[in-house]
Amino acid sequence: MLLRRLLFINSDRTKYVSVNFYPARDYQPLVEFGVIRRGGSKSIILKDEHIDTLADCLSKMHVSICNGGTGAGCVSGAFRLSPPKNFVSARLYFGTQYISLTILDLQYLARMFHIVQQQLRDYTIALPAVLPYVTSALTSVTYVEPVSNVNDLIDYRHLFEELVTAV
Repeated sequence: MLLRRLLFINSDRTKYVSVNFYPARDYQPLVEFGVIRRGGSKSIILKDEHIDTLADCLSKMHVSICNGGTGAGCVSGAFRLSPPKNFVSARLYFGTQYISLTILDLQYLARMFHIVQQQLRDYTIALPAVLPYVTSALTSVTYVEPVSNVNDLIDYRHLFEELVTAV
């Protein structure tokens, strides 16, 4: 079921990538990269136009790393991925915000990023059914049953609960 996908990038579960609908951005499906720290968490939210660039860059970087290199970085508007410096870590930027990614993080992302891309495609396909539901659910105090032609990938009960608790 769609609604939220959280994939941890590293074994200590402090770095993640998530595909989600973002209420503050008109419920658009976006991809978030985040780091959880004691002093405060940090996240970068990317639009779909950056995701294909990132996927291509990760693939090329992965091949280069496997062959003993570090690969080239990539840029798409405010988004950029710098190559690993001294075979230690790369940086994923959006504007001035960045998240550091180790070589292992990059390799894992390269191997699993097709899942993130598929989730984003599924969310984008589901969006036309979600927006009308959100509108009707936000004006109700009881669970709103979705109309019969809704996307069956959405867990509408869970979505309703999130909408009610967010208000």
